[in-house]
Amino acid sequence: MTAKHQNITALVTGANGYIASWLVKYLLEQGFTVHATVRDKTNQNKVSHLQRLIDEHPGKLTLFNADLFNDGDFDKSMEGCELVFHTASPFIIRGLNDPQAELIDPALKGTRNVLESVNRTDSVKRVILTSSVVAIYGDYIDMQNTEQGIFTETHWNTTSSVNHQPYSRPVPLGYGHR
Repeated sequence: MTAKHQNITALVTGANGYIASWLVKYLLEQGFTVHATVRDKTNQNKVSHLQRLIDEHPGKLTLFNADLFNDGDFDKSMEGCELVFHTASPFIIRGLNDPQAELIDPALKGTRNVLESVNRTDSVKRVILTSSVVAIYGDYIDMQNTEQGIFTETHWNTTSSVNHQPYSRPVPLGYGHR
């Protein structure tokens, strides 16, 4: 355990997701106390791996229910947290009926809800918004706008839309697409 981190509490949203699960594990291994949000903490199919971490790190990991659409759902889980890692976002590639309602709206509203909770929580000192390569690259045409195929912080996905690769659409919309 790293003594430097043992008095720091971090919130990880969407903690049952792949990246978030590893983040929770690494934070615990570094000595952090972790508050972790999931949609339904009683759904063992989605949280059993987090339950194992609770057993391995007694008193260091707490699960909270939170929904991206519900205003204030992140307030309780954020209490006492110094760091907020926002990783929650819907991930649906096949079987989408309404990409706007199933992907884009939850991603944008969820990020706003988390940030509004941050604004109400005095203990929070830093927010980390996770993203994806799809923020900068949707189709090959995006690569053609680079020098020698190298992406930088100046590049944004310009090709995704609600009708074409909709999973990639919320990222540029929510994080500064020009």
